[in-house]
Amino acid sequence: MNIAQIADADRKRVTCGNDSAADFLKHWSAYVHGIDDIIDESPGPESILETFMLAAFVYTHPFFVANMVQLRQIAVNCTNAYADTVMWEKSDEAWRKNFSDHYRHFGAEMVIAVAALCGGYHHARMISPALRELCWREHHNEKGEVT
Repeated sequence: MNIAQIADADRKRVTCGNDSAADFLKHWSAYVHGIDDIIDESPGPESILETFMLAAFVYTHPFFVANMVQLRQIAVNCTNAYADTVMWEKSDEAWRKNFSDHYRHFGAEMVIAVAALCGGYHHARMISPALRELCWREHHNEKGEVT
């Protein structure tokens, strides 16, 4: 399983059964992975336009709108962090490349923020370590090398 295809049951666990929050996370995941595909894979115009279209659904989603004050800054931070990772992922400086490898999962902060909104801090703490491990395992082999 990858984070983009997280099971509906897992999404419901993250959101404490809040269907609107789970639906928002489904849209968020498709959107941020679409952006990543634009950066990494240079897809065709149709895929790029579909990703842009997804922004309309993410930022007008009822859950986002209801929690806009809390979530807008998370979205800004995720975009900024991703820009840093893209800028440094091919750096000749080891620390920048290492930072980029770790920080490229920053989009998961939206999942953790939604978990906190739905179930409070302790619930977010329960979700956070498992989510970070999933992100790491998705992008590294058993030796810790980037895949």
